[in-house]
Amino acid sequence: MRRKLSIQDVQRLMAHPSGTARAEVAEKVAQQFESVDLSPRERELAREVLGYLVHDVAITVREALSDSLKDMPGAPRGIVLELARDLDEVAIPVLRNSPVLTDEDLVGLVTYGSPAKQCAIASRPSVNSAVSEAIVSQGDRTAVLTLVANEGAIIDEAAAGMLAERYPDDREVVEPVVARSDVPALLIEKLISQVSENLRDYLVNTHSLDTRTAGMLEAQARERSTAEAVTRMSDIDLRKLVDQLAANQRLTGSLILRLGCQGEMRFVEASMARLTDVPEVRIWRLIHDVGALGFRAVYARAGMPEALYPAFRVMLDAFHREKAASVFDQEQYRATVVKGLLSSYDTLQGGDFDALMDQLGRLSGTGLNVAEPLNVSAGAA
Repeated sequence: MRRKLSIQDVQRLMAHPSGTARAEVAEKVAQQFESVDLSPRERELAREVLGYLVHDVAITVREALSDSLKDMPGAPRGIVLELARDLDEVAIPVLRNSPVLTDEDLVGLVTYGSPAKQCAIASRPSVNSAVSEAIVSQGDRTAVLTLVANEGAIIDEAAAGMLAERYPDDREVVEPVVARSDVPALLIEKLISQVSENLRDYLVNTHSLDTRTAGMLEAQARERSTAEAVTRMSDIDLRKLVDQLAANQRLTGSLILRLGCQGEMRFVEASMARLTDVPEVRIWRLIHDVGALGFRAVYARAGMPEALYPAFRVMLDAFHREKAASVFDQEQYRATVVKGLLSSYDTLQGGDFDALMDQLGRLSGTGLNVAEPLNVSAGAA
């Protein structure tokens, strides 16, 4: 059991003993401040002692005070704010943890604080949107990197939009944002597109690549990132993404194929419905229920690249076989798809899944053909 602050402690403090002794008193007072056993007079005495110690000339004293108060819900807010505005080594414990600091306090500390203080705030167990926006708009890059890696930080659409404007070509900042589940799906695609476009410009200007090659590499990078993001999306967000991709002419055959080969058949169905302007329920039946002719008609109507049709057929056949099993084995499905693709295209070379998808993307030019009329019998509708 910790000993309560005594008159002897105060006498030692006033006698200006060593910094170590004062630090011990600081720790004792801070640890006992919230004790339910303290009388009103004892609590007032403790508050006065804390107010005295927060201005101690010895950094070790203020460090001990900060470390002791950092997790205390009932710590005097004025004292904690004094510590938060102190030197970095004093301030960081309370900046990282103190529950008495308000969002308004934290925004001000971000605005006028050092990069180390900004990083401490960005690493708090929970960071509300107002604080996140302050870090994104005014923080040092190291603080921004800390923030986007913090799962407890809220990065809303406003903050993510500021990130896109402030760090348009910084993949280390943008990619963790794309990987987050709390960022709106439509903004994710915008970020991916922005980063990939900057990659294309970098390749052209720095490495003297022709624009066609650079554009192909840009498209591949964008489609890889988009495919990774789709796997975490709800059905509603996925459909919003499909609409946005189509509106921006980025709903390509190679992207649809990549996601289908990953097992994201819902993306294939939503994409075909969007490109053919046919209701999704009917598209599902055309793709899955009426055999090869139904899908062939959908494929032509959607304007998919002819070069990729065998790949789509391999993907669908493998999906139907795996779905017929008692349990859908994702790894087995992907292995079956890869084997089927390699046997269907003489020009494909072995490699990992993404490399194989990139080869198919190059084969198709990642573009769309002109759509053809959908001609399906009434019995298939």
